[in-house]
Amino acid sequence: MGIVTESGFYAGLSGLALDADEYDLGQGLLLRKTYAHLMRPMMLAFKEPASPGMHHPAPWIPSSAGDAIDMRTELVIPGGYAHHKLDRLVVAKTIVTLMRIFVDPEISLIFASDHPLASFPDLDQQGLKLKGTTLDILPRQFALRLVEPMSMDDLEQVKVHWATAVSLRSSSTEFAFAMDVMELGQFIPSTAMTLVSIWGALEAIFSPSAGELRFRVSALIATYMEPPGEGRLNAQKSIAKLYDMRSAAAHGKPKHGTDDLLASFELLRMVLIKIIGDKKVPSKDDLDRMLFCG
Repeated sequence: MGIVTESGFYAGLSGLALDADEYDLGQGLLLRKTYAHLMRPMMLAFKEPASPGMHHPAPWIPSSAGDAIDMRTELVIPGGYAHHKLDRLVVAKTIVTLMRIFVDPEISLIFASDHPLASFPDLDQQGLKLKGTTLDILPRQFALRLVEPMSMDDLEQVKVHWATAVSLRSSSTEFAFAMDVMELGQFIPSTAMTLVSIWGALEAIFSPSAGELRFRVSALIATYMEPPGEGRLNAQKSIAKLYDMRSAAAHGKPKHGTDDLLASFELLRMVLIKIIGDKKVPSKDDLDRMLFCG
């Protein structure tokens, strides 16, 4: 049993606007409408250092125009929920990564706190010391976007699968690494580093040994994703070409383009969808059986 705490966990999300006031995710977790506006210009203060726990005195001058983020949805994890291994921030990140996989890759977890966002003005007036953590606020270096408009029906996939994803994340380091790459890959400043990270996650799942990496990884991914036949062969060839882009990037001689990076993201996304649907990360024996036994 996990440790049950009285206070809940509240995460402000950008990129998602609900049709209804609330959306039930099960086990007491829910999404609900809210509104908060995060302003983030970098500020300069010029007088003596502030006393501990106090603000710097004016004047404050913005160093740049900065930007801002609207949070219109709040993920609520109640105090009665606890996972036996993962804290609630990791659970929240897992759910948001599923939203990126199933709903919209632009959804982000912006702010997390022990208090609902809507309660902050009242709590501040009461003189309470409020604590919160800002999270996905870095600029997207490789911004993934939907080809077609988001459908709220896609949230049903998150509702059905989030508990499985949390369980897999707590039990498989390979799955956890792949989810981290899906969560953070858009924010890595170097596309070469992003490509190497994506393929590092795929290698961890499909080739625990270092021998014959290019063929083994491409063959096993194709075997896992496609039934026997011409489609599997074509998939193996396409995946091997993407792996060549990874190898060039890893050795400091990148040759990849935007399409290669996008295709690698999509491959990792589809692998994760299948793993979550199967409720299991394939083992070496599973993959060898698929490869040699059809």
